[in-house]
Parts: sequence; structure tokens; C-alpha cells
Amino acid sequence: MSSSIQLLLREKHHHLTAADRKLAEVLLADPRQAAFLSTNEIAERAEVHPTSAVRLARKLGFEGYPALRAALQNDLFGESAAADRVRRRIALLGKNEVLRAFVASEMRALEKLPGQVRDEDIAAAARFIIRARTTFIFGAGHSETLARLLQIRLQRGGYDAVILPIEAREAAAILKRARKGDVFLLFAFFAPHTRIAKFAAHAGAVGAHCVFVTDIMNPRLLPGADLVLAATRGEPGEARSLTVPMAICNTIMLQISKLDDGHMIRNLETLETVRAALENTDS
Repeated sequence: MSSSIQLLLREKHHHLTAADRKLAEVLLADPRQAAFLSTNEIAERAEVHPTSAVRLARKLGFEGYPALRAALQNDLFGESAAADRVRRRIALLGKNEVLRAFVASEMRALEKLPGQVRDEDIAAAARFIIRARTTFIFGAGHSETLARLLQIRLQRGGYDAVILPIEAREAAAILKRARKGDVFLLFAFFAPHTRIAKFAAHAGAVGAHCVFVTDIMNPRLLPGADLVLAATRGEPGEARSLTVPMAICNTIMLQISKLDDGHMIRNLETLETVRAALENTDS
């Protein structure tokens, strides 16, 4: 059973109704199968009304049962070794052209994004960054690439952005700069690095804003967040795409340039002027 759902069920143990417990038994008995059942199908197996499945999902902090099911699927992706995920994706491709099938997969993931992340939340993240003195960014594993790309783009646009390292001593040297009104933007995919919770706690302690870009669909699993930009990153059995969180980062950058009264554009123009001057001296 997925650790995240187990944790939520354990936390709400004393508040579960008889119908909730029946549904939990079905989820625990065969999580790999339950992760792909519809609301009606899970209710039928538990011998309860479909509204009971919806109520349980909301009791656990999800908007509805589809969101709970997405969390189950996400946990299953993480339990699979990388080799297993590649094998599954190859099997799903079948005899289809690889590029065409890959693009179709990425498009399906992106099409879900507007229904999962609101424009107003993207704008809120942009305003946090505009008003901050410094944006502290953290990503581990694959998301480290996203973190560094976002840092570069913010710096080029005239915003102070630093990467938070995993090593405690190095992180502490950077964290001491954090002040009220700063922003911590944390990438948290499937099983977040243990350091993330401590970074979020430090943000709260100094009065900084904490923004999560994540595929964890239940915000209760992300303590200390002021804003959660959560979206699934792929279909069951497919590799978890970085295209979706990259799209979130791109839209944040666009919102910043839209809301900061030309600050980013002026800095980009200055950057181009300086770059052109440097290139001329090399010729």
C-alpha cells in the first residue's frame, strides 16, 4: 500500500465510518488494482454507495475520489524501479512510432495541467517572487535540473535566486540569508527528499513564503506550504514526465514578466546589450 495513503488513513483512523473502513480494506487488499478503479467500481467492491468513496477522499484531504486515485497511481509509479518503468513504457508503445507515441503521451499529461493548477495560483507564485528579496530553490534528483534552470532564468531576469544544496552545512550558510517576504520554491516529486520539510519549516520560521511544485495531489502531505502547484506527470505505466513541472515554471516566468512593470524585460535587454559588447571585443 502506498505510504502516503497509509499515513492519511492512520491519521484519520478514529474518524472513519463503517463505510470508510470498508473502502480502506479494499484499498489495502490490492492497492495496485484499486489504483485504477473508478469511483463506482471501488464503491461496488466495498459494497458502499459511490458517495462514500467521495466522502472518504475528501476526509483524507483530496478534492474527490479521482484525486485520491491519482495519488495511489503516483505512489505506484514511485514503487517501480526505473527499469520496470522503461519496460512498461516500451510495452505501451507496441509497434507505434516512438516519437509520435512519446509526443502523444506528453500532450496527454499537459492537457490535464489547466484542470489541476489554477491561473490565479501561478500569478500568486509570481507575485511572491517579484516582492521577494531572494528566491531559494531546491530540487533533488531529476528535479535538480529544473531548479537550476529556474535559477538561471530568474537571475537573467533581474531576480536574486539561489539553489539550496542538500548538504546541511552548505545549506545552513545559505539559509541564514532568508528573511521575511522571501520565497522558498521547492520541487517535491513522489517521495520528497527529507530535507524539504526542514526547508519549509525554516521558511515558516523566518516569515518567508513556501511554494511547492509537486505531483503530490494532497496538500496535507506538504506541511508548511503557502501555495501548492500540484499536477500529475504521466499516465499509469508511463515514465513520469518533467514536461509538466517545466510548463509550470515557464508559466510562472511569463506571469512575472506580465506583472513586474517591465523589470524582467529591461534586465533581459541589458543582458543582451552586455553580451553583444563582450562578443564584439572577442572579434
